Order: sequence, then C-alpha cells, then structure tokens
Amino acid sequence: MIKLIKLITLILITFLIILHFGYQNFKDKVSVENETILQIKKWDNFYSLSKKFNINNAFLKIYLKLNPVNQNLQAWKYKIKAWTKINNLFEQLKIPINETDISLTILEWWNIYDIDNYLTKKSLIKKWDFIKSIQKYSKDMNLITQFNFLDLDNLQTLEWFLYPDTYYINPNNFSSNILINKMLNNFKTKVYNKILKWKTNKEIYNIINLASIVEKEERNNTEKSTVAWILKKRLENKWMIGADITVCYPHKLTSKECKMVVSKYINEKSDYNTRTMIWLPKTPISNPNFDTINAVINYKKSSYWYYLHDTKTWKIYYGKTNAEHEKNKRLYLK
Repeated sequence: MIKLIKLITLILITFLIILHFGYQNFKDKVSVENETILQIKKWDNFYSLSKKFNINNAFLKIYLKLNPVNQNLQAWKYKIKAWTKINNLFEQLKIPINETDISLTILEWWNIYDIDNYLTKKSLIKKWDFIKSIQKYSKDMNLITQFNFLDLDNLQTLEWFLYPDTYYINPNNFSSNILINKMLNNFKTKVYNKILKWKTNKEIYNIINLASIVEKEERNNTEKSTVAWILKKRLENKWMIGADITVCYPHKLTSKECKMVVSKYINEKSDYNTRTMIWLPKTPISNPNFDTINAVINYKKSSYWYYLHDTKTWKIYYGKTNAEHEKNKRLYLK
C-alpha cells in the first residue's frame, strides 16, 4: 500500500513538473510569427483564440484563469505584430484598428527633434508643434497622478518617457497630446511596470539617462549590456563617458543633422558634452526601448574600458587598455 502511495505521489509530482514546464514554455513561445490583421467575429471570445493561432487550448484556459482579461473581446479588426507572445497578444487585442488609422513608427534612437521632424513630414503638425506640446504638457500636474514616474524635481520635458514603437492614429483627429499620452502609457506598460516599478524616481531618471546614450551608441541588443557596463564603470571611476553622440543635443538637432556637424561641437563645454565633463548629461538625449533599459539595469561586467565600431561593418571592438584601443583605431577606423 505504501509503495502504491509512493508511486502515485511520484507520478503526480512528475505530472506537475511536466505541466509547469509546459506552461512556462507556452508563455514564452511566440504565438504569432508574422504581422497579421486579425478579424474577430461577434461569436468569438478569448478562449477561441487557440483556433486562430498556434496556441495550446488547455494552457490557454489555464493562462486566462490565472490572468483574467478585464474586458470582453470586441468584434473588429486588430493588427497583431510579428513575434508576439501570449501576454502581448491580449494587450494588442485591446486596441481595435480604426479603418482610417495610419501607422507612425517612432525609432528607438530618436530624440524629440527627430519625432517633431517626422510628424512634420507626415503633415500632421507644423514644425516645432510637437516639442511645444511636450513642454506645455509636462507642466500638467494631472500627468503625475497618472504616471507617477514623472514626479521629478527637474522635469522639463517628457522626452525620455516617450516609448519608441509603432502607433496607430487617426490623421483626421490627430493631436500631439494624444500621441504623447499613448507613448507614456506604452512606457508605463512595457517598461515601468516590468522593471522599474520598484526603483525610486531618481534611480529611474539616471537609468534612463544612461540608457539614452547606450541606445544611440549601440544598435545590437547582444552588445548593449557590455557597452552599458563600460560607460557605468567610467562614471564610477570619475572618467568622462566620452560619447560623441551627446554633444549635439543642446543644439536641438535631429540625429541626421548631428552626424553632419558633430565635429563642430566635440570640444564645446556644455551640460551635455561627455567629452568635456564628468557625469551624465543634464537630461537624457533619446527615448530608449525596453532592451536598452534592461541592459543598463542588468549590465554585463567585463575587463573592457574602451569600444569602437568598424566604420564599414559597424561591428564593435573592445579594448582593455588604451594601447588596445589605439590598435583597434588603426585597424577599424578607416
């Protein structure tokens, strides 16, 4: 009898282990590999999604029990992004497509001058309107109630909390404030609630500030945590960060404009030039994405102090000493 109980217990434990790992794999698995437009019929519900996508029905039911969706699935069309996992799928099913909507793609390494230029070219605003809206909107105290991470003494702009992503807007009813609110909500959902919620606002500010530099310095996600550590290590040892990309920001230039004139400002003394001052810039200089912010928090320690990119391939090369860095310069900066 005891042996039978032990056998049943063993089988039960094995089953629970398999169930646990199967469920974890279900949550981490990509449900939608390619961007698609999903048509939801009036008789559809969240449980019927397993028929529309490659989703295990049993695990879907468990997921919905553990993570109830506090709204009904509306019959409409929805745009589902490529490489969507189960949790992001439900988020995207909260936003039906407006038939007149257009997409706006805000890139990760852009600053507010890039965004303003982009919206101007789309004929959605007049030049500088987006920037003016940010400056005015940042003084709205109701924002702090809605987004408590904005509760900063030196808040001058909403720049660094405007999450880079693709947004769908109605061009006939567009306003900068509507887009700004969408971007702040996106930051709260995709970044703050996941990895910043337990940090103080000052810590968040410094993390975003450093991440805004890493975002512009390194485009490859696999290298960002190493670059973040190098810059962080320089700061801790009272070195100048030495990132060329920071020098243009006070001159209100787009990223493209900055590349053309960066040498003009390289030796200029300002609150942003990390080649002439120690510490972070006065404010962040771009809007980093989740991967970059996460790389700054979970930096990868190494013995490197230097890095540079091959001017032809953009491959990154590291150096432990100034001698190694100078050698890399001779080899890859041609």
